[in-house]
Amino acid sequence: MKAPGLKRRLAIWLFGVLSALLAVDAWFSYSDALGAANQAYDRSLSASVKGIAERVYATESEIVVDIPYSALELFEAGSSDRLFYSVGIPGDKAITGYEDLPLPESISPNSPVFYDGLYKGQQLRFGAMLKPLYRAEFPKPVIVIVGETINTRQEVVHHLFSREVARKALLIVVALAVALLATMIAVQPIDNLGQAIRLRPEDDLTPINALGVPHEVKPLVDAINLHMERIGAMVEARRRFITDAAHQLRTPLAVLNTQAEYALRQHGEPEMRPAIEALHRSLGSAIRLANQLLSLSRAEPINGLMVARQAVDIAAVARDMVVELLPLAARKGIDLGFEGDSRPLIVAGNSVLLRELIANLVDNALRYTPENGVVTVAVDLAPDKAATARVRVIDNGPGIPAEFRAQVFLRFFRLDGGDYTGSGLGLAIVREIVHGHGGDIALSDAPDGHGLLVEVFLPLAEPSA
Repeated sequence: MKAPGLKRRLAIWLFGVLSALLAVDAWFSYSDALGAANQAYDRSLSASVKGIAERVYATESEIVVDIPYSALELFEAGSSDRLFYSVGIPGDKAITGYEDLPLPESISPNSPVFYDGLYKGQQLRFGAMLKPLYRAEFPKPVIVIVGETINTRQEVVHHLFSREVARKALLIVVALAVALLATMIAVQPIDNLGQAIRLRPEDDLTPINALGVPHEVKPLVDAINLHMERIGAMVEARRRFITDAAHQLRTPLAVLNTQAEYALRQHGEPEMRPAIEALHRSLGSAIRLANQLLSLSRAEPINGLMVARQAVDIAAVARDMVVELLPLAARKGIDLGFEGDSRPLIVAGNSVLLRELIANLVDNALRYTPENGVVTVAVDLAPDKAATARVRVIDNGPGIPAEFRAQVFLRFFRLDGGDYTGSGLGLAIVREIVHGHGGDIALSDAPDGHGLLVEVFLPLAEPSA
């Protein structure tokens, strides 16, 4: 989302919220204004009702109503309203005044009540009170009703309401302007951040500087930086793979080309055969190197193969790999064997990479063990580590000097000497796979002191609930 759109949406949202608040407040303001006007004018109604009630009395033969002028003159000065009154016994014809004025729902003696009603199509405000006569001839009390049209009341209500709403609308406008200004100031660092990201070169994956960014936005910046770090690691892994492949495959391909040209210059089969055999060996080495480069690339954590794990029986994997590599061992007369009981040892990992791990260890052992040698693969529980599987590959080859055992895990590191050949990637692949599974690897002398012992420790999978 572009920043101007964000500001516009924030402005619309603020305007909507403040407008809703103004509407709610206007409703309450109108109710307050109406209540204030009724309270003021009901005092006049109350005075009129009481003034008339005081001049109502009964004789032995009739009820006398002497309406004082003062009871009605309260409504005359400058008023545009009409006045209606009635004095009579409830349920009977009115003694004086207007007939059929609306009665209140409930009423008590000597205490005026106020209510709204319609009379001849006009909205009126009424005040009513019962006046006991205290005469045996007239046991029922007299009801005094005074009604007034509400024109003046409405004018007062509208005046109070309009002034109140005008003041609050002004406050709302000022508040909206301040809120929009504050929003623009608050969003400006986000605008600057977005502009800085848009202007970055395509290959710039350095972390975003969170200086000046609001505290609430810093988690987003941290998440972006983490994502860029992952992308950077992935790009670096691809660059490293391309660099390694270009560097390591250049020489084998040149050798293959030279050997093919040499073979083509030969005219007879006896002269051509040695060249083709050399070409075949070089092609096998190139294929092995390419496969190891691909395996190393897959084993790197950035490729995500370690994320989705499954239960793998490492003992079964080791046993299967020994069976698969028996033909390779037979070519050199090497005694390749497996040691371990039949119970499964379950680890959580990637079965393809775990097969690659054991294949590299056994292949290295077969490659460096002399003819008629012995290579043993053993899988068991680590004796000194809880809930850990141990994979051991033991050979009686030349071994690795102790001072070089840390360096052989580096990419393309090769030991000097005729007994050490290969690309220098096998143990690097093994280490990547082991570390990706949360395990550990150690090199030491074989138990009889001649050869190499490789120990891989992998944590067992937690039992499912």
